[in-house]
Amino acid sequence: MSSLASLLMVAAGVLCLIGAVASKGRAAVVAATVMIAAMADLAYTAFVPAVVWSGALLIVGLCLAVFLRTGSRIPAPRRSPTLVMSGAGGQPEIESDDCARSTGTAPGKSWSRVPHLGPSAAVLCAMAYPVMAWQVLNHAAHMGSAAHTGGHGGHGGHHAGDMSLISTFLTVAVVALAVCLVVCAIHDIARKRPLVSLDCWGMAAMIVVMQFLH
Repeated sequence: MSSLASLLMVAAGVLCLIGAVASKGRAAVVAATVMIAAMADLAYTAFVPAVVWSGALLIVGLCLAVFLRTGSRIPAPRRSPTLVMSGAGGQPEIESDDCARSTGTAPGKSWSRVPHLGPSAAVLCAMAYPVMAWQVLNHAAHMGSAAHTGGHGGHGGHHAGDMSLISTFLTVAVVALAVCLVVCAIHDIARKRPLVSLDCWGMAAMIVVMQFLH
């Protein structure tokens, strides 16, 4: 792995951690911390085998997905319309929820002031962890094949063709995921949440660097 790729991987992990802290998501902070540890070890120290880090990234991604699914079941702030008749034929008054009263905004828009990742961005970031797990294994396989080159020429052509097709499909998927992450990051910037957008920027940079600069 080149020194430039190693530096970019660790820097992208730091961006993800900053964005996770800004979004006030505990699960995202834990996941980003694991990712930084994995990238720093893979790039510089190699104390832990790549397969272990791959499994850790996969587990972190699955846990993040479960957390998002569980969090989506939490009911939204309650709107309790109370009909108060001011007299015969009077207009009903709608009592807004406590959150809306505390923020001074409309009930449906009170959540937008909370600095959290949107649902699309959170799902895409969770998807990036299994992608990184595959990329770590792919990097380890490339290193192993480079160390054991030669010898097997009989069935190598057909096997190489199959792997090339799979690699092409996965590369297209990685690029598509990175583009979606960039779109979500731009959306966060448009909503004046630049620090939160760093999570998506970091994830996009991470998977692109690991795919093309490993």
